Amino acid sequence: MTQVDPAQLKKQGFIQQREEDYFTVRIKILAGNITAEQMRGLSEISNAYARGYAGLTARLGIEIPWVKLEDLEKVRVELEKIGLKPGGTGRTVRAIVACKGTVCAHGLIDTQGLCAMLDQGFFGEELPAKFKMGVAGCPNNCAKVQLHDLGFMGQCLPQIDEDLCDGCGECIGLCPTGALKKSGGRVFLDESRCILCGKCIKHCPAHAVSMKKHGVALFLGGKFGKRYTIGQDAGVILSPDEALAATRVLVDFYRDNARPGERFGIIVGRVGIEEVRAVLMRRLGRPAA
Repeated sequence: MTQVDPAQLKKQGFIQQREEDYFTVRIKILAGNITAEQMRGLSEISNAYARGYAGLTARLGIEIPWVKLEDLEKVRVELEKIGLKPGGTGRTVRAIVACKGTVCAHGLIDTQGLCAMLDQGFFGEELPAKFKMGVAGCPNNCAKVQLHDLGFMGQCLPQIDEDLCDGCGECIGLCPTGALKKSGGRVFLDESRCILCGKCIKHCPAHAVSMKKHGVALFLGGKFGKRYTIGQDAGVILSPDEALAATRVLVDFYRDNARPGERFGIIVGRVGIEEVRAVLMRRLGRPAA
C-alpha cells in the first residue's frame, strides 16, 4: 500500500477491505434500476477483475469486492462504458433510496422520477457529514423514510362527496385505521385517524371519494446505526417540484449551521423542528401556519 491513500480512494467509491491488498468497488445504481446490458457488463467486470460475484447494498447499489489496487482504474473505465460509475461514500449526499412506487399499485407519487431529480441535483454534494435521502411512494413506507436525514413520502388526503356517496360502506372495510365511519346512510372521514394512504379513493365504486390534498410529505433528521433517530414530520405536503426546492433549502441550511461531522438530525434537535420548518416555509414563500 505504499504511496496509496485509502481515504482518497474511498471518496471515489473504492473501499479498502480488511485484506489490505484488495478493494470493494461501490457502484451507484439510480433508484435501484439497472438494465440487462449493464447487468451483463457487471458480470464481465467481476469475472475479469474480481472473483466473479457482486453484492447488493442497503442503498440499492452494487458492490464488487476483491478488486486489486492496480485494477481500480481499469474497472472505472469499464463501468463508464456501460453507463455506471463508482461512488456513494464520504461526507456527501449518498445514493438516494426509492421504492417502486412508480409502478406499484399502492404508489401515490412517481418515486423513480423524484429520485432521479434528487440524484441529478444533489448526489455527491459535499456536506459536513454524510446525508441520506429516501423516497416512499405511500404510507406503507417500504423505503423507511424516517430513518433518513431527509425523507419523502407520497400522501393523499381524501374527501367525500356526500351527494355521490350511496353509503355502500366498501371503503370502510378497506381503511386500515378505521378513519371512515357510516352514519345516516352516508360515510364520513375522521381526518385525525387518516394515514393518507388513498385506498378509499381507488376503491370507491361510486367515485364519491376524491383527493383533497395530494403530494410529497417531508420527514427531517432521521438516521440509523449505533444511535438512531426517527425523522420528524415537517407537517407539509408539497408537489415534486416544491420537494426539490425544499431539499435545496434544507441542504443549504444544514451546510450553513452544522459542525464538521454533525448529522442533520443533530441540527434539527438543537434548533427545533418548528424553527427548521419556519425557515423552510419562509424560503419556499409559503405561509408559516
